[in-house]
Amino acid sequence: MMELVICKNFCLIECGIDCKLISLYNYLFCLICLQKNMFIIDFDDTLFDTQSFKVARLGAVKELGVSDDVYLETYREARNSSDGLFTYSDLRHAEMISRRGFDKDEILAHLQTTTGEDLKDFLFPTTCEFLNGLKKYNETMVLLSLGDPAFQDLKVRGSCIDKHFDRMFMVDKTKEEVLNKLFEKNNPKNVWFINDKVQETLDLVKKFKGMNAVLRRSLNIDLHEYDSSGLPFFETLDEIEIYIRDKKETL
Repeated sequence: MMELVICKNFCLIECGIDCKLISLYNYLFCLICLQKNMFIIDFDDTLFDTQSFKVARLGAVKELGVSDDVYLETYREARNSSDGLFTYSDLRHAEMISRRGFDKDEILAHLQTTTGEDLKDFLFPTTCEFLNGLKKYNETMVLLSLGDPAFQDLKVRGSCIDKHFDRMFMVDKTKEEVLNKLFEKNNPKNVWFINDKVQETLDLVKKFKGMNAVLRRSLNIDLHEYDSSGLPFFETLDEIEIYIRDKKETL
């Protein structure tokens, strides 16, 4: 398993670069902020419109004759390794498509047109306002993203939201292992967990009793799944911010 752990104002920062591949188990305790209250926020389909991003990537390779079916089949193949790790990246997807008779370098170049300076256009309309609103509480801001660490870092930095976070964890296996370490020093009751995936969140809430969870609805997940979860969920980040504000005012 690989984790990309990014920590601002940490001793590993060199020459202004605040990102380094490091072992979670060797260094995570150095990265944990002693402040108890924190927001832990997912990236894909929570802050970033991943579904629109996928559509744009499909459009990019369609120019080379890649069909919808080939794109979706190869996306699924590229998403995970045989041992279940999240491995999706521009290069891995290009490799999978090339097995269908396409030129890998051409496919890669077209996929990379979607991971440049336009990445910020895939943020949900009020993402930055939402993050600024949460920062007003002066609580630690943690980004916890599941996926190929380097590719997730590319998207986060490309969309220019890394500046909003104190800590960023990109993991290719499970979010649970990060939370296990974080909650050795922090009480889950002092944490807000903001995500889009219903079952993942239910599993984490069950394990980490008292953690405050709220969901942003993804159009990729059936509405019934949200309704039956028993968790608060909203269509927009604005609604989540209001919900958190109201809850905090009652404490």
